[in-house]
Amino acid sequence: TAVSELEHGVCNSVSIVSISHVGHDEDLVPHWNALFRSFEHVNPYGAGVVLYLQSIELNEEVMRQVCYHVRHKNIRTVHFTNNEFIDMRGMRGMRGAISELGNALKSPKLKCLTWSENPIHNTEDMTLFTQVLSQSEALDKLKFARNGNANTQALLSGVDFSRYNVLDFGDNNLQTNGRTDIPDLIAANPPLEKLYLYKNRLNDDDA
Repeated sequence: TAVSELEHGVCNSVSIVSISHVGHDEDLVPHWNALFRSFEHVNPYGAGVVLYLQSIELNEEVMRQVCYHVRHKNIRTVHFTNNEFIDMRGMRGMRGAISELGNALKSPKLKCLTWSENPIHNTEDMTLFTQVLSQSEALDKLKFARNGNANTQALLSGVDFSRYNVLDFGDNNLQTNGRTDIPDLIAANPPLEKLYLYKNRLNDDDA
């Protein structure tokens, strides 16, 4: 298993994926704890581990533990895809999850983040997301896909992407209506090597 491979220092990636959402219940606690213990064995000098979290329910305590280990261990890439975030009251909510993400983004070894199919539904939470993303000094690759036009516009206007070399804003139904968001992004970002804008509602006026 990935946990045992991590413990022996031979695992490059860990995937926690469900075809349908798996809720957070007592039966999963031992498995989460085993995963977190295995992170203690991540090789601090290797290329770093890739962590995939897809279609998984993450309550605040699990998110806190995930982000703690991302911050303090050699984890180079984290993918959050189609997750469900639960606050301390047992209600759906992203505020706590985004705050914990901010701790993970303080890692000097975290280079790549995916935040996909996790649309943020209120302005305050989206503002917090742009703030924590802006605080990262190491991140240089971001995939922000399937989160919607409003979220993507807020990201483009609220985050300095001048050090990023890969940006993926695909499949967001993005429309800038002739504003210069995309040309300004390219002009202000000399390191940019790849910019993905597939499945958006852009036209020649946006170029």
